[in-house]
Amino acid sequence: MKIQSYRFGYIQIDGKDYRNDVKLIGKSVVPEWWRSQGHLVQINDVQDLLNADAEICVFGTGAYGSMRVSEAVRSEFQNRGIQILIEKTESACDTYSRLLRDGKKVVAGFHLIC
Repeated sequence: MKIQSYRFGYIQIDGKDYRNDVKLIGKSVVPEWWRSQGHLVQINDVQDLLNADAEICVFGTGAYGSMRVSEAVRSEFQNRGIQILIEKTESACDTYSRLLRDGKKVVAGFHLIC
């Protein structure tokens, strides 16, 4: 899975354009990622990421870092032995791509706007 481009409100993955938040799991893009409390990621928003075969989960918190990851989510990933990285989306896209190139099992959730 290759992220070709990210800018506010837009991401291109494997040649396909997305204009709403996405999750990346294995070789799949889960489009239209909506969270039950908008800018706060909670456990029920990421069950698929938690259940994936992953070493690392990368969260992109938006262009300005407006999205937050709850302490419960952070704890649950850590309890499962999955490293969690939380960065503004532009940086998170770069991190995700680098980790994939390094052969890591990585999943991600990207907030594309604010």
